[in-house]
Amino acid sequence: MRIFQKNTSERPSAQRTEPEKKSPAQEKEERIIREQNKKALELSCYVCGAGAFGVFFRWLQDQTAFNEAGLAEKSVFHVLVPLFILAVALYFLRYVDRTRNDRWHLPEDFCGALENKGTLFTVFRWLAGGMMCVGALLLLADCETDKQAGMLRVLALLGLLSGLAYPLLLTAANHPVSRPRLLCLLSFLPILMFAFWLITSYKMNDINSVVWSYAIEIVAVIAAMLAFFRLAGFAFGEPNAWRSMFAAMFGTFLCVMTLADERYMGMQLMLLSSALMLVLWNWIMVKNLRQKEQQAEVQPEDGFERL
Repeated sequence: MRIFQKNTSERPSAQRTEPEKKSPAQEKEERIIREQNKKALELSCYVCGAGAFGVFFRWLQDQTAFNEAGLAEKSVFHVLVPLFILAVALYFLRYVDRTRNDRWHLPEDFCGALENKGTLFTVFRWLAGGMMCVGALLLLADCETDKQAGMLRVLALLGLLSGLAYPLLLTAANHPVSRPRLLCLLSFLPILMFAFWLITSYKMNDINSVVWSYAIEIVAVIAAMLAFFRLAGFAFGEPNAWRSMFAAMFGTFLCVMTLADERYMGMQLMLLSSALMLVLWNWIMVKNLRQKEQQAEVQPEDGFERL
C-alpha cells in the first residue's frame, strides 16, 4: 500500500512539462525588437533635447534682441538661432541617411509600418490626442475678445477634430484596415488644421513689421504641416519612410522651440500636443525598422577556378 502511494505521489512530477525553448530565429527577432525600442527611445530623447535647447536660444533672443517697444535690435541671436536650426536639420538628415545606408527598411503597408501595440503606446497616443482637445477648448474659450475670433474658433474646431483623429488613426494600425477612406480622412485633418493655422497666423500679424516676432511660429507651422503630410502617405498608400522620419523629427523640434513665444495658452497646448504626436510617430517608425538580409553572391558555375 505504501509502495502504491509512493508511486502515485511521484506521477505528477513525472508529468510536469518543461517550458518550450525558443528557436534561434525567435530569440533573434526579440533581440532586434528590444534594440529597436531602445534606439527609438534614445532618438526621441535627442529630438526633445534639441527642442529644449531651441527654447533656450529663442528665449534668449526674445529677452535680448528686442527693445521695450518690441522692435528688433542688432543681436548675435538673429544669427545664432537660424544657424542652430540649420545644424539640427543637418543632424537629423545625417541620421536618416546613415540609417538608410545601413540597409534598414520600414514595411510599406500601413499596419506593418505603424504597429504600436502595448499599454505604453496606448497611453501616449490618447494623451497626445487629449492634450490637443484640451488646447482647442481653451482656445475656444479665450478668443472671444480677439479681432480674429472667427478664425481662431475655426482653428479650435479643427484642433478638436485632429485630437480625436490621431489616437483613432494609430489604433487602426494595430488591426486589419477595412476602411482606407476613413484612414485617409483621419490623416488629412492635422494637415488641414496647420494649413488654416498658417493663414490665421498671417492674418494676426499682417500689420506686424517685426518679422522675428512671429517668424519661428510660421516656420514651425509649415514644418508640422509638411510632417503630417508625409505621415499621411502611409494611409494614402504612398509612403516614404525616410522623408517621413526627417519631417517628424524636424517638426517636433520646431514645435517645441516655438513654445518660447507668447500666445494663447490653448495654442501652446496644441503645439505641445503636435510635438508629442510627431515624436511618437517617429518612435513607432524607428521601432518597426528591420534590417535587410544581405544576399549571398551567387558564384557562376563556369568550370573555372576563381582566385
